[in-house]
Amino acid sequence: MSTSDSIQNRNTLNNLLLLAIMCVMAAGWITFSFLHGADAATTISQERPNFIGTARIKQHRAGANGDLVEGEEHLLKAIIKWDAIPNAERYEICHHCNDYINEETGIADDTVTDEDSINDIYDIEIGGKNTCGGQPCLVMPGVPRGNNQYHLRVKIDGEWSLWSKHQNFFVSEPGTFEHVEL
Repeated sequence: MSTSDSIQNRNTLNNLLLLAIMCVMAAGWITFSFLHGADAATTISQERPNFIGTARIKQHRAGANGDLVEGEEHLLKAIIKWDAIPNAERYEICHHCNDYINEETGIADDTVTDEDSINDIYDIEIGGKNTCGGQPCLVMPGVPRGNNQYHLRVKIDGEWSLWSKHQNFFVSEPGTFEHVEL
């Protein structure tokens, strides 16, 4: 084999290798993640969910007639609803996790232990009682009045995404609310 044939074969192999790498990357099979802490072991480096939710606020009612629940007339419940994410296996909503989730990166800071910084993380299965009007939702009875902040993450192929950017809902009276910037 001549030197020019050898060079041509090497160039052909390099081009094929480059094409194969580009195909793999385009298919999303290669991702890079620079994460830290315990959360990194269970978090994949997919894009953060685009969490654009709405909140419906209702009074605590029960029974066939929808009567106010005695002793809970002052309480409100929030129904947080968002668009389904393709291939989702389950979701988590973090309520008032301002100091726990880094807003810029979506990474949870596992060193935060202050209960005021991590209110509640709700595990949400797909379907059933966690569906409102065909979309995933979370029903939260006894939601506090005032600003309520929520982050969302999704599990796909057994791996958790990063946390979404937050959504703020100002709870005051029954009605439907969109995200408000503070």
